[in-house]
Amino acid sequence: MNKLEANLSMFLITFISALQNIFLVWVADSVSYFAFLCITNLLGFIVPFVFFFSELFRLDFKQIKQSIVLSVELMIFNIFLMLGVSEVGATMTNAILSTDFVFISFISFLLYKQIPDKATVVGIIIVLFGVIIMSDADFSELFNLYALYIAIANIAFSFFIVSTGVYAASSNPSIIAMGQMFFCFLFSLILWSFEAAFLGVDFSLPSDPAFWGSVIYVSFFINGLYGVVQVYVQRYISPLSTAMILSTETVMLMAISPVLTAFLGTPPEIITVTKVIGAFVMILGIMLTEPAFVSFLKGLVHAKN
Repeated sequence: MNKLEANLSMFLITFISALQNIFLVWVADSVSYFAFLCITNLLGFIVPFVFFFSELFRLDFKQIKQSIVLSVELMIFNIFLMLGVSEVGATMTNAILSTDFVFISFISFLLYKQIPDKATVVGIIIVLFGVIIMSDADFSELFNLYALYIAIANIAFSFFIVSTGVYAASSNPSIIAMGQMFFCFLFSLILWSFEAAFLGVDFSLPSDPAFWGSVIYVSFFINGLYGVVQVYVQRYISPLSTAMILSTETVMLMAISPVLTAFLGTPPEIITVTKVIGAFVMILGIMLTEPAFVSFLKGLVHAKN
């Protein structure tokens, strides 16, 4: 896999991730969030296990430790997202979660002294500006505890992306992909059991076909396919580039909204001129973080001169 293929793969799984929003609405509020995480991580683990079982013979303590770290980061993300999302609007939630590339820049600098070049800094600012334009959100929602929970979730996910990039470069990607799902399953099972024992949550899963349709999609396409591809892809592209591409999920949802409405009957996305401008601004900012695109622009300038 080269860098172009890695970027295209990242865009593909971002599109797959965008589609999960449709299936998540099929999960009833009465179902424990940890129960859903438990079953989807267990089933998701099966996908790489079937295809990469032989890789487990190369398992070592370092990769077990890395898998635990990744799963803890993901569980922190899920727990704080669960705490905040019920009281913060979907638009503001998406706006906050789309800014993880900002946190990743700080994390990379603090932990690894990686200083972004000028073009990257400009690109980050432009993408952030595009996110703000696209969100069209009521920013008064930022000033409450629940928005802070979502910000903490975003920071945890930023650490996850950075950690994945570091671990993928030095470990077997299929092993740490399987490992993170396995430990997420264990942690979710423990938290679900705690809910059942002390909070009266039902320790069973619904038989509703819509629920299991959501489980199948998230298990095999998000935890299985997405989880494995992301680890492999991050061997070739930086955590910042990964986050930049992931931030286009809102753009993809807007673009495919008419198709989803026609075929699945989902509520139509209200597409405004402001959102379209914001989408183009985001794409421009992402392109500016790519050295090849910057070199192309410089070549055009020199050619005109």
